[in-house]
Amino acid sequence: MNAVSDTVLFIQNRTHRAGAQTCLMRLLRHEGMRRWNPVLLCSPGGWLPAECARYGVAVIEQEFPRSRSLSGRLFGNAVFAREVVKKLGVRGLRPSIIHANDHQEGLLGLKLAAHFNAGSAMFLRSPGMTEDDYRKYRCGEYQFLSAVGDEFRDRAQGWESAKNIELIHDGIYADEFLPPKLKASLPPQRVLVVGSPLDWKGWADLTDALHLLEGKGVALPAAFDFTGVSPDPAYNDLKLARLSKIQCNFLGRVEGFRDLVRTYDLVINPSRMETFGMAAIEVLAAGVPLLSSRSGVIEQVLSAAILFEPYDPASLAVVLDAVLGRWSGVDFGVVQAQAAICDKFLVDRAVRKLDAAYLDLSR
Repeated sequence: MNAVSDTVLFIQNRTHRAGAQTCLMRLLRHEGMRRWNPVLLCSPGGWLPAECARYGVAVIEQEFPRSRSLSGRLFGNAVFAREVVKKLGVRGLRPSIIHANDHQEGLLGLKLAAHFNAGSAMFLRSPGMTEDDYRKYRCGEYQFLSAVGDEFRDRAQGWESAKNIELIHDGIYADEFLPPKLKASLPPQRVLVVGSPLDWKGWADLTDALHLLEGKGVALPAAFDFTGVSPDPAYNDLKLARLSKIQCNFLGRVEGFRDLVRTYDLVINPSRMETFGMAAIEVLAAGVPLLSSRSGVIEQVLSAAILFEPYDPASLAVVLDAVLGRWSGVDFGVVQAQAAICDKFLVDRAVRKLDAAYLDLSR
């Protein structure tokens, strides 16, 4: 099984630290994946190949074409595949399975699978993916398909009648958990907001909610710190000028996420949609109280009292007002949440399911 021909080649274009990349990295470095000699194919530079180097995971770096563009389909995808084949050959690697980390890698993965006569697998991750995307990236031609979240898996299965789409949750390591933080005696004056400048991460819903609460005279934290750069108002207008008493700070790209989270007494996840929602899981694993939208798997680990409806500033405002107003009596359920995560969302479970899938493909 350790022969170079028994290699799983994972394809992941973007390499900055984000959900898809961190979840993939947890798989790549898992003890149970070693028998498959995992290799990462990615764009040059960035967080992901650097992490692979730390853990001794082989990396092939190559500029990715825009696979759906006219130039990509005419020649760019073929050139990309030839360059990758050449680089793999130099290392004596011949993949037996090609695994695309999301649908955007679909066309390139099929090209490489055809060249090597390899098995093909794909994770479905993007919450905004449509049936049209599923068809355009030829996801249905993959031999093994899995989605990382329950609701999204059910939605994707509605697009696919020829095969079963498996459910393989993203996972976290048992050693990533920290003891729950002792709850502060007073409501926090500084709150962390997770996500990114993308509009579907819901930052504008939070600032709308803060505007509503300011208008009602609610006593609010002095500062909200966002894990990313300030969005371009042309694409995601937070309308910050409306907030007269609150300072919104943008922290830029965050690498030491758990260490950052641990410096706060409250975190808000306002995302409008997630397939899994790893950031929320990581916050709870770090032992920090979380308010979250009902997105991804979070309803499986947190009680309804501290959840709000996605894409609904009024719902967010109600929950935040209630939490701040009766802070001393609020049970954020971090202990119970950590127990639920350990029961359902450890990376070991994902690796066991992948191992079984790879064995089937190898046959």
